Amino acid sequence: MRRRRPPPPAAAGPAPPAGGGLTYLPAGAETDEIRSFLTREWPAADRDVFGPGGLDWTSRPVVVEVRAGGELVAVAVGEVVAGTARLGDILVAASRRGTGVGGRLLELFCRRAAEAGAARCYLRCPDTPRHRRFYERHGFVPLAELPRYYHDKDFLEYLREPLAIADEPAPRRRWHRSGPD
Repeated sequence: MRRRRPPPPAAAGPAPPAGGGLTYLPAGAETDEIRSFLTREWPAADRDVFGPGGLDWTSRPVVVEVRAGGELVAVAVGEVVAGTARLGDILVAASRRGTGVGGRLLELFCRRAAEAGAARCYLRCPDTPRHRRFYERHGFVPLAELPRYYHDKDFLEYLREPLAIADEPAPRRRWHRSGPD
């Protein structure tokens, strides 16, 4: 009698992940179900890290604009979350660059962020001599170099801490690639 060979294993996709039938999938978007999951699970995760008590993770927008004759010529946009400000955008019209508008705008953004509860401000910018001079002149110190961050261009992450409130001058710090003076 002839023995029959067992049939070859069925072609299957990747082996199921260990852990009892979990499925890992890319999500197409942040759905209501995902937002609901985050809302439900974050309080317990926060307690694990920060201890008992309520934490406020509300994002408070900080937007400052400059107008000349009713025309918008500069804007700074960011937010304050959990005592930290992040400056996302600061832009001055080409015709107004080099006139001091950007520096005054940045100082006003920091003041508004401090009034909203921020103790520090972070930002990311291109790693150019012009950007370095500007932010360091206003009390920001580089924290990290971000090689090829956007479109293969190097960026820097900066921090200013503490933020000046009211009419206090910004702290002045000098930094070289090896660290603060």
